[in-house]
Amino acid sequence: MASSPAVLRASRLYPWSLKSWAQLLRSPQMKQVGRIIRVPARMAATLILEPAGRCCWDEPVRIAVRGLAPEQPVTLRASLRDEKGALFQAHARYRADAHGELDLERAPALGGSFAGLEPMGLLWALEPEKPLLRLVKRDVRTPLAVELEVLEGHDPEPGRLLCRARQERDFLPPGVRREPVRAGRVRGTLFLPPEPGPFPGIVDMFGTGGGLLEYRASLLAGKGFAVMALAYYNYEDLPKTMDVLHLEYFEEAVNYLLSHPEVKGPGVGLLGISKGGELCLSMASFLKGITAAVIINGSVANVGGTLHYKGETLPPVGVNRNRIKVTKDGYADIVDVLNSPLEGPDQKSFIPVERAESTFLFLVGQDDHNWKRPGPFPGIIDIFGIGGGLLEYRASLLAGHGFATLALAYYNFEDLPKNMDNISLEYFEEALCYMLQHPQVKGPGIGLLGISLGADICLSMASFLKNVSATVSINGSGISGNKAINYKHSSIPPLGYDLRRIRVAFSGLMDIVDIRNDLVGGYENSSMIPVEKAQGPILLIVGQDDHNWRSELYAQKVSERLQAHGKEKPHIICYPGTGHYIEPPYFPLCPASLHKLVNKHVIWGGEPRAHSKAQVDAWKQILAFFCKHLGGTQKTAFPKL
Repeated sequence: MASSPAVLRASRLYPWSLKSWAQLLRSPQMKQVGRIIRVPARMAATLILEPAGRCCWDEPVRIAVRGLAPEQPVTLRASLRDEKGALFQAHARYRADAHGELDLERAPALGGSFAGLEPMGLLWALEPEKPLLRLVKRDVRTPLAVELEVLEGHDPEPGRLLCRARQERDFLPPGVRREPVRAGRVRGTLFLPPEPGPFPGIVDMFGTGGGLLEYRASLLAGKGFAVMALAYYNYEDLPKTMDVLHLEYFEEAVNYLLSHPEVKGPGVGLLGISKGGELCLSMASFLKGITAAVIINGSVANVGGTLHYKGETLPPVGVNRNRIKVTKDGYADIVDVLNSPLEGPDQKSFIPVERAESTFLFLVGQDDHNWKRPGPFPGIIDIFGIGGGLLEYRASLLAGHGFATLALAYYNFEDLPKNMDNISLEYFEEALCYMLQHPQVKGPGIGLLGISLGADICLSMASFLKNVSATVSINGSGISGNKAINYKHSSIPPLGYDLRRIRVAFSGLMDIVDIRNDLVGGYENSSMIPVEKAQGPILLIVGQDDHNWRSELYAQKVSERLQAHGKEKPHIICYPGTGHYIEPPYFPLCPASLHKLVNKHVIWGGEPRAHSKAQVDAWKQILAFFCKHLGGTQKTAFPKL
C-alpha cells in the first residue's frame, strides 16, 4: 500500500457561481441535444497523497486534489499533535485549474501560512497553537500523524469540509535496528541499517537542551549509516549540567563505535547542531579517528562551560548579559551576548581547529539568533604567479589569522582560459566586488596579496581599481612583463624579453634573471604599472637573491616612481640570501623547478637558512601590515633582518 495513492472523499453538491456555470458551458464535456444541455454528474472532491498512508518523515509527499469545480477557491489545512498533545497547524489558499484539479507541485499558494510554489509548505510551515513550542520527536518508534483537509473558499472563514486524508510519518525506517547503548560511561542509542554491515559510522549530537534525541540518527540509519545518538548531560546517570565537560567521555563514545563489529573504520563521522556542533569541532580537533565532521550552526569557541581533555583546558567564552535585546514581540534576542573569541582573553576559548585531521562541512543559517557568527572580517584577495590554476594554502593560513581570504585563480583552472594571452583587470574587479558584497567581509576596502606575476596583478589592481586598502607584493616587478595589462580603455604594453640572455648555471640549470628587456627610461618606462594612482599603502617584500628577475632593482624603481609623483615611499623589506618563492613559515626552499614561460627548469635563488628565516619574518610583516591597514587586531611586528 505504500506506493498507492490515498483516496478519501466527501460527497457534496457545490453551489456554483455564474462564472463557474459559464466555464462549464464552454467545456468540451458539455453536450447539447436540441435545446437540452446535458450536464455531467459532479464528482466528489478527492485528496490524493503519494506516498499514501505511511512514509518516513524525510520523504517528500505529493499532495493533489481532484474533482473540484473549474478554478474553485479552496483552503488546504494541515495539522498534527506532538507526543504531549500540543497542536501544530498550517494552512494555505489555492485555486483549482480549469479542469478542477489542484497539484501542489504546480499550483502556487495564494496566501496563508506561506505563499508561492511550495509543495511541502503545509509541513514546514506548521506552527504551534500555543506560542514558544518546538516540535520535537522523542520516541522514534511511533509516527507523527498529519491530518490534511480541503475546505471550500478562502479566509477569513473557509467553508465546509470537502475531503480529508491522513498520513503517518515515521522516524524509524523499515528494518532499521535500534540498540540502546550503556557501555562504560557512554549513554546513547545506536541505529543500524537493515542490511548486513559493516557501515560507515556517525556520532550524532544535539544542543544545550540535554537529554537524548534520536530522530535524526534513526533517519540517517535508513540511508545506510550506523549512527549513535549520543547524550552528554541531563540524561540518566550523566551530569545534570554542562558546567564541566570532559572530552574523554566523547573519546569513549568514538572508540565504542569504532570497535563495534557493524561499524566500518578506520574513522567515524560527526554530526552536531548548536552546542553539539561546537563539541564535534572540539572532538575533531583533539581526538583521533575522526574522518569527517558536519557542524550545523556551531560556534568556533567553547561556550557554556569548561572543556577538559587530558592536560588541556578550554575556558568558556565570556558572556555579557547587558547585550541582550528585546524584540518588538517581547522576546529576548541573545545573538550579541557572547564576547568575540578573536579578541583579548576570550581567544583562549577558540577551538584549535588547526589540529584537526578531518574534513569539515559547516552549515550556517545566516539569520541564526542563537549566537553571532564571528565577523565580518577584513578581506584579502590572494593571487599566485605564472603557474596558473588555484593554490589555496596561503589563503587558508591567512583565514586562521582572522582574515576572510579569497584564493583567486585567473587562468588554467576549470572554465577559465587555458592560456594567459592578456591580463584584463575587469575579471579581477569582479572578484573584488564579490568580496566587498560578501556579508562576512568588512569594508570599506580589501587587501591584496600576490607573489611574482600575482604581485604585479595586485599592483595593477591597486592602481586602477577602487576600494583597495592595502597591497603586499612579494617579489613583484611593478612592470607589465610578458603580456599586456588592460583595463577599459587603458593598456600597459609588455616590456618583453630576450631568451638569448638565458645563462646556464654551474649546475646545468637555466638562470633567467636577465632575460627581460632593459627598463629604458627607468621608472617612466611605458611598461611600468602606474602605482602612483594607488590609494592604499604598499608593502614590497624583496628576496635579494631572486633569480626570476631583479626584484630589488624593480622595487627601487617603484619607489622612485611613487616619489616622483609626490607620493610616499612604499614600505620595502629586503631579505639577503632569499630567493624568489617566499612562502609562509617553514616551507622548504625551492631552489629550482619548471618555469612555464621558458618550459625549462630554472633556478629561483636563495640559501636555505637565510631563506627560511626570511619566510618567518615576512609572514609576520604581512600579518601586521594587513592588521594595521584593514582593521585587524594584531600588534605591529618589526623586521628582524
